[in-house]
Amino acid sequence: MQREPIISTGIPVHWKKKSFHAALLLGYSFLIYLLSSWAGQNSQPLFENQDKIEHILAYGFMAYIAWTALRQWTVLRRCWLWAWVYAVGYGLTDEWHQLFVPGRYADLWDLVADAVGAALAIALLELYRARRESRIWMILPRFSRLSLP
Repeated sequence: MQREPIISTGIPVHWKKKSFHAALLLGYSFLIYLLSSWAGQNSQPLFENQDKIEHILAYGFMAYIAWTALRQWTVLRRCWLWAWVYAVGYGLTDEWHQLFVPGRYADLWDLVADAVGAALAIALLELYRARRESRIWMILPRFSRLSLP
């Protein structure tokens, strides 16, 4: 029995991975755009400054996706900086966009929360990357593998 030949798209696998991460970043950016396009919400926050925590988490995740996408391109140096610039730049355009949405307003502290969230996420990612690539950590035992009673 003869097998059917596998039809290839001709696109190398590493390009598919790069395209996936770029599409994920653009999709998440569009999701934030849609969420910020809603008119002012009528819901009451559970605690004070809840929106700042939401901004930190949302833009921290955006920075994570941007960092992951940019790390796929080996020619690009300082991916951490470009990921932060992307997240903060998008936060700036999002605040500007909210000026034109009824019931919404631009807030400088939201932009600060965006920058802090992106910086925290990237710092954790770079720390994790440095730990994985460091030779000393390959010799020392990993504490995460210890079993707890």
